[in-house]
Amino acid sequence: MKENYINQIQKGIKLTNSYGSVKETLSLLENGSSNIDNQLYSLFFIQKTQFHFWRFYFYIQDLQKINWSFFKEKELITEIVVRDSKKEKWNLVLQEFQEKGNFKNYDSYIRLFKEKSEIKINKEDFSIIETANDLDLVFVQQLIENNFNKYSDKIPTLNELKTLVNTTFLIKEKGQIVAFFMTEKKGITLEFRYWLVLPEYRGKKFGKILMDYVLTFDPEIVRFTSWISLKNENVILTHKNLGFKEDGLTNYILYRE
Repeated sequence: MKENYINQIQKGIKLTNSYGSVKETLSLLENGSSNIDNQLYSLFFIQKTQFHFWRFYFYIQDLQKINWSFFKEKELITEIVVRDSKKEKWNLVLQEFQEKGNFKNYDSYIRLFKEKSEIKINKEDFSIIETANDLDLVFVQQLIENNFNKYSDKIPTLNELKTLVNTTFLIKEKGQIVAFFMTEKKGITLEFRYWLVLPEYRGKKFGKILMDYVLTFDPEIVRFTSWISLKNENVILTHKNLGFKEDGLTNYILYRE
């Protein structure tokens, strides 16, 4: 069975939203939480989330020869990352997914970036910031689930959060988390994941203090990236005021009931 998947992936895939290595993909395929639809000109698989929907991945050789009846009883979310220079090609793909696959455009995220060499931060008092521990993560997970979108914001499991504990930073008052900034280190790049100040604590500059800390805490980091919904104009503006720029990638999030 494994060999069949490898052969299918290596036949000459023209379209995919599974960006890991073949080894990583096979690990997902062999996981008991994944379902597979292996067609002649495509390989589809879905992975169960902690919610009621499944994440959908595809390897497509010929878009015109897809049997769109896959996983009909499942609620699906899929993401397709498109570079500006490839938009014409991928717009046709998105159109096919919507018209023939009954997917709806749920949201779109753009990626912004900033080089560390461009950063100028005034000296701040970071003494109120704590690095998260495993006990904190239970409460961080609750805050993420209550304040972010389960369909578009890739809500992590507790095990996934544990891999990010050393790059998750908190501000507490009376022992309670009132603001946090979760990031993920990828080599010399730091990707922003979740940034939140509880409404009743806004206006105290907690968000700014956390951002300044994240931009300076690790001397190995030379680049920062952040995916932001096009609906969240205020957050995009905040990033651009800090010198972030669009890098030409858009993540289209599609939903099928």
